[in-house]
Amino acid sequence: MAETFKWQGLPLPALFAKANISLESLAAIHNRYPQTNVSILWREAQQLLPDLNIAIEVGKGVDVRALPVIGFALLQMESVVDAFELMLRYQKLMGGNTNAKLIEHDDNTVEMRFHFANDLDTITVQSYEAAMAFCVKVARTVADKDWRPSKVCLSRKTPCEHAKAYFNCEIEYGCAYHQLFFANDSASNNSDPQGVFEVTHHRAITQVLALVIEQRLATGKVNSKSIAAQFGMSEKTLQRRLVSEGTTFRAELEAVRQKKSLSLLSDTQLSISEIAYLCGYSEISAFHHAFTRWNAVSPSQYRAKSASERNF
Repeated sequence: MAETFKWQGLPLPALFAKANISLESLAAIHNRYPQTNVSILWREAQQLLPDLNIAIEVGKGVDVRALPVIGFALLQMESVVDAFELMLRYQKLMGGNTNAKLIEHDDNTVEMRFHFANDLDTITVQSYEAAMAFCVKVARTVADKDWRPSKVCLSRKTPCEHAKAYFNCEIEYGCAYHQLFFANDSASNNSDPQGVFEVTHHRAITQVLALVIEQRLATGKVNSKSIAAQFGMSEKTLQRRLVSEGTTFRAELEAVRQKKSLSLLSDTQLSISEIAYLCGYSEISAFHHAFTRWNAVSPSQYRAKSASERNF
């Protein structure tokens, strides 16, 4: 938002001061801001720039590759549906008030429907449209720069050439929901961006399994079937090879998750929710339960102990 506002020539210090957000705090990528303050920021900007197009500019201006925590995982996605599912998993873990969901229709169309926990008096129209523009930016990064939805539904009642040009599809105005409709690309996309690992019978499969699991963790797409395919073998063959080496897929997955969680808790300032996401969890409670089972302490207790030992 700050970069777009600056590009539009808006007075950043005054805008952020009215929203009670420190401009200097934006340098810390792990800072979080209440939606109420962000909505004030939108309203103040709109008063200086009356049209709603600034929201689309904010959404399309995001560099997906530079996004903290989630950016690299998005670039690994095999389809737009996968990318959107990943974003929703991240949003859920972070406890945000965005309530968006993917709905698959019988005609091979997928709908991304946006709701917010509060009404439009708190969550502004700009927040909706910025989120929609961002989703299209993600799709164009993951799939193709010319990707476009089949239809977009907006709450604004007046037709907008700026929105038409960016979304490049049919737009319905005055709608009850904010929606993106697009073709389901997940069923037809069988490529694996990680490539195929050659695993011979003379090489311990556990030597490369941990690496592959590590690469896939943040995507949330870690299962024995997909990894077996990446090794060029059946799931049963993978299971048989692991048993012959005295282990199981579940055991190897948990070992990687445990090692990664310990490292992130000790060496980074990421929130526990972000660490849960990077370890491939969809529920923060599941991560807490697993971590406590592995280490006999909670993630927050381990982080506090680790910090205390470093300071001693």
